[in-house]
Amino acid sequence: MKRKYFRKIQNNIGLFWALISACLYAFNVIIEKRYITVMSSEKILFLMYLGAGTGLYIIHLVTKKNNISNENKITKKEIPKIIGIVICELLASFFIIESLKNIDSSLVSLLSIFEIVATSICSYFIFKNKIEKNELIAIILIILGSFILNFKNGIISSMSINSLLVILACLCWGIGNNITASISSKEPAFFTSIKCSAVSLLYFIIIAIKGDYSFNYPILMLFGFFSYGISILTYAISTKYLGASKSTLVFSFSPIFGVVLSFIIYGDALTYTFLLSFVFMVIGILFMNYKEEK
Repeated sequence: MKRKYFRKIQNNIGLFWALISACLYAFNVIIEKRYITVMSSEKILFLMYLGAGTGLYIIHLVTKKNNISNENKITKKEIPKIIGIVICELLASFFIIESLKNIDSSLVSLLSIFEIVATSICSYFIFKNKIEKNELIAIILIILGSFILNFKNGIISSMSINSLLVILACLCWGIGNNITASISSKEPAFFTSIKCSAVSLLYFIIIAIKGDYSFNYPILMLFGFFSYGISILTYAISTKYLGASKSTLVFSFSPIFGVVLSFIIYGDALTYTFLLSFVFMVIGILFMNYKEEK
């Protein structure tokens, strides 16, 4: 009886941290949409990634008491992989923020679910991993949802060009996720801090080339720390209580939280095609995680 009680408490604690992680990550798109009209894309992303990288590295130093374990040492073989991950993250973040200039954040959040499809497809074609039946069903449902979202009066809408940017971002994330999986032994705070810091450096180089060094909204560093950094940290905490599979299932709904937040904060328009696409994609997420939940 006591064992069941403590297990229930553990599950509730894990669920709490997984929900916090998903919600914080969902704010990423919301924040970028808010500032895209008053600041350049590269400045927004530079500050957010810098905040995430700096904050996470401080957390890493505090929690590890400056003792860098062997698992965090980067080998020569891992350097090309890390470069690949950074390039994928750089391109994905750029595609997302450019799409936000022309379409609602709710649409971007919903289409971001395509990352699940991209990860599975890249895993199959590039890394030769098998696709299970439940994953195939999920892929079909999410692709159908993406097409429905781009239909208006029986034809593909002009929104599809901007939607393509989101799909390209998801493909970049898909490749990055598979590369990350091959070096997943790295401690989350340390590895994410390295990735975010490298991405922020590349964006700073772009800013330097343009010659505009005015940064009007340093609070974006704090936003980046929470939406990129703390979300990864709370996800790692949730896996200790809830397990990797259940934590992943909850985190998979992060784009859904982004959709809800967009409606609450920006009052984005709700259409029948959006609702239908929403249903297809939610069912797709559940199918993608079905095998793990058996």
